[in-house]
Amino acid sequence: MESKKAAILLADNFEEVEATVPYDLLNRAGVKTDLISVKNQKTVKGNVGMHYTDLMMMKDTDFDDYDCLIIPGGDGYVVFANDPHVLDLIKEFGTNPNKVLGAICAGASIPGKLGLYDGKNYTCVPGLNGEFGGNDEKVHAVMDGNIVTGISVGGAYQFALDLIKALVSDEKAAEIAASTCWVL
Repeated sequence: MESKKAAILLADNFEEVEATVPYDLLNRAGVKTDLISVKNQKTVKGNVGMHYTDLMMMKDTDFDDYDCLIIPGGDGYVVFANDPHVLDLIKEFGTNPNKVLGAICAGASIPGKLGLYDGKNYTCVPGLNGEFGGNDEKVHAVMDGNIVTGISVGGAYQFALDLIKALVSDEKAAEIAASTCWVL
């Protein structure tokens, strides 16, 4: 079986935990995961000041090669919310049953504003949650069909495990949870 691929979009001031935890756990699960600069910069600074270098450039990325698109939160979500190409990608991944869309914290507000939660269960950081037409659950992470959402930094681990469930299997997610001492 060919390995799955995930793309995590980054822009300055993204929430580091919400990108790096999925990056780490997905790679442990055998999902090839790439960090992609939306503004096509070689270096992006996270919200607590760490610099991430040697990123892939969005302009050079063929998203047809990816099985999953991940949108972290943090103040960088404003860049995603105002980029027409990113919005098109979110719609494409969110409506294609053969793809997985992951969005967490402030990043999870974007698919909601695009109507992708209509009739679905989801979670989103409370301060940015709007009338998204679905059922907002106050839990760490929610998987409904091909869309996985996380509430905030505190939900990043469960969010990543749910992405593994969606991309690989429940068994692989349980294996990663056990091997990283998430479950004791």
